[in-house]
Amino acid sequence: MAVVLKNKCIIKNMAHSEQLTIEQALSRAKKATKQGKTAVALKLYTAILKHQPDHPIAKKALSELQKSLPQNQYAETETSQPSPVQINALVNLYQTGQMAKVELACGKLLKSHPQSLAAINILGAALRGQGKLQEAVASFDKAIQLRPDFADAYYNRGITLKELGRLNEALQNYDKAIQLKPDFAKAYNNRGAALQDLGRLDESIQNYDKAIQLKPDYAEVHFNRHALLLNPDDLMPAIQCMEKAIDIDPLNMHYRFVLGMLWDYSGDTQKATPHFNMVESGESLYRANLDAWRYIKSANNKVPTIIGSNIQSFKLGIEAGVVDGLVLEFGVRFGTSIRQISTLVDQTVHGFDSFQGLPESWHNEAKGSYSTKGVIPSVPQNVTLHGGWFEETLPPFVKQHPEPIRFMNIDCDIYSSTKTVLEIFAKQIIPGTVIVFDEYIGNEHWREDEFKAFQEAVLKYGWKYEYLCFSFMTGQVVVRMN
Repeated sequence: MAVVLKNKCIIKNMAHSEQLTIEQALSRAKKATKQGKTAVALKLYTAILKHQPDHPIAKKALSELQKSLPQNQYAETETSQPSPVQINALVNLYQTGQMAKVELACGKLLKSHPQSLAAINILGAALRGQGKLQEAVASFDKAIQLRPDFADAYYNRGITLKELGRLNEALQNYDKAIQLKPDFAKAYNNRGAALQDLGRLDESIQNYDKAIQLKPDYAEVHFNRHALLLNPDDLMPAIQCMEKAIDIDPLNMHYRFVLGMLWDYSGDTQKATPHFNMVESGESLYRANLDAWRYIKSANNKVPTIIGSNIQSFKLGIEAGVVDGLVLEFGVRFGTSIRQISTLVDQTVHGFDSFQGLPESWHNEAKGSYSTKGVIPSVPQNVTLHGGWFEETLPPFVKQHPEPIRFMNIDCDIYSSTKTVLEIFAKQIIPGTVIVFDEYIGNEHWREDEFKAFQEAVLKYGWKYEYLCFSFMTGQVVVRMN
């Protein structure tokens, strides 16, 4: 680093410090440039300009040197690069999960180091962690603008775009990250997840396989991969994936629950018990999952089919429906699921959403969470969207469309909205109607949300029903009215 005194520059490196006159510093900078020692030249010119900001030779030389560099090397100048101590402090703060504080700390650091790629990247991650997805994308955009070959920025932008439901754009970013960094196992994993959300399951598992090839001890990929191998007639491939995940991460209680559930589903309670015992002594979320599994297991005469992806639940549900009638979705958000549903039916699909997020707080989620900020998603021609709160949009729709319901996807999350939907459409829910509940299981408060609203409606209207399938990977259950 360089520190400027009144009439001399002190150039410090790890080995020693020495004093140079301006002329000596210029001479060394020129020599370093010729020798290809770019970092040394940058430090010398920067030190000179700290002492004499208008020094014409140093200004011109520094400008020309910077223009000749790939943009990632700008970070080597002291004016744009924070110290490792400062960056480590940001990383440590980020790892505590205090995203608002991380955002403030990054903003403060970027005032003095506006081109710090590390700070910009961490800022984007902190914004994403607070649900400020559009701002996060803008932060990653800036990082990529400063350094077009920054693989991590493309990767992080891909994650954020996936959360925004912009799955094809997410794939493009993962592709760019992999192009820049061919051994980027995390990018392959997240690419697989995006393809899974798009219903492209064969491509998804290929990406998971590639991630494992690059990083065999990547527990999350083994977990993700198991969901695509779920087969009620042969669970061993999925079980083997989960065993590998637990070998790598033995204290992960979610993995323990899933493996125990798979053994239990297959009829081997002896192998399930040790995992369930660990779950019983763990956090409330995993105990809630175990409670939900025990309920699902006993609710039907036969245990429902186990599945691992949204598209499987939609296909199974639509195929099981025996009623000609309406196809509906409640809770559209970015349109990911309604686009999938629209490809499976040869009729209009009606989607209902305020596009302003939750109408009330939902456990740890604030009112307004999951808002699209008023952005209406792009949907296929056979989809009609109805924007507004359910209490306002559903009654007039029912008057115009009194026909029975063939299939409905309820992704309301909260009790009150689910109750509203079921009450308003109660007369149109008849034997043969299929309902997919998106957040029925898989969360800590599952008995208080969609489950509660449906069970109350069952008692109120005397409905008979059966569970066709369930997924702890997606939180879904599929119900057919009898």
